[in-house]
Amino acid sequence: MTNSAAGEDGGLRERKRTATRAAITAHARTLTAAHGVNGFTVEQLCERVGVSRRTFFNYFPTKEDAILGSPADDLPEDLVQRFIDGGAGSPQGAISPSLVADFVDLAVGMTERLAMSRSEMALLKEAVSTEPRLISKAMRGSRETEETFARIVAARESLPADDPCVRATVAVFGALVQRAGLRFFDPSNTDSYRSILVTEVNAAIDVFSSASPLSVEPTDHRPASTAPADTAKDT
Repeated sequence: MTNSAAGEDGGLRERKRTATRAAITAHARTLTAAHGVNGFTVEQLCERVGVSRRTFFNYFPTKEDAILGSPADDLPEDLVQRFIDGGAGSPQGAISPSLVADFVDLAVGMTERLAMSRSEMALLKEAVSTEPRLISKAMRGSRETEETFARIVAARESLPADDPCVRATVAVFGALVQRAGLRFFDPSNTDSYRSILVTEVNAAIDVFSSASPLSVEPTDHRPASTAPADTAKDT
């Protein structure tokens, strides 16, 4: 077998593994939304996905891990690559001007490709919130997600993953995406995810664009009229 053929076979196997892992997570989440965390067995999940019990444990150590998945499970490769390519041609050492807009497109694209409906996602969140062991796992997953997005932003901007600008981008945008998600998945919501996220992002832009760079030394930023009056008296 030639090297190119071997590479193609390896790429095909990896795509199949990724697809199988994503299918297990998607079905685990759907079953959790419908029946709760303890309302189905690994065997029932395997039957629904069409894999063996042995195959399941090749991907996930527990049912809970399958429900939560990993950051990579929710990141479509084509959307991520488009996001990274959007930073091409930016001046060296400068943040690309389309970073925020492209981040919005990435988040919207990921949400639109969710395998679950809004009502199912709401039920899933409710089920997870009642299980302490899942909450702790989810917190660890949040840290993994932050690290994953830091690497993606770093690749796009040609910066180290620990660069302060990369970390600030991931932290701020992560908070905005979380707020937008809570509003979007609210049963009473009728707005699109994009409109909600754009509103959150624009509010953050308004706040940060009005500020000047800060000094590490503490300063009094109050207007002169509100500064404490000099109480010393002439003698």
